[in-house]
Amino acid sequence: MRKSKKALTKNQEMTLRIRSECDRIKELLVQKNTDYNNSLHSPPLLFDMDPATGIKARINDKRNRIRQVGLNDKTEDTVDDLIGYLVHLQIANKLNSKQ
Repeated sequence: MRKSKKALTKNQEMTLRIRSECDRIKELLVQKNTDYNNSLHSPPLLFDMDPATGIKARINDKRNRIRQVGLNDKTEDTVDDLIGYLVHLQIANKLNSKQ
C-alpha cells in the first residue's frame, strides 16, 4: 500500500514558490556579477559617482522600459534585472553605511 502525499496548504505552496523564485534570482545575480566582474560595485571609469548612484540610474532605466513597453514576455528579463539592481542597491547602501 502506497502512502499518498499530503496536499500542501496555499501558504506552503506559496512559500515554495517564493523560495524557488528567490533561488532563481540569486543564481542569476551571482552569474551576472561574475560575468561582469563585479562592475556595479566598482568605481566607474568615466564619471565620478558612487556605485549606488550608478545602480539607481540603471533602476530608473529599467523602470522606464517597463512603463513604456509594459509587462509582457518582452520585458520579463527587465523585471529580473530590476529585482537584481534593487538587491545590488541594498548591498551598496549597506557597504556605504559601514564606511
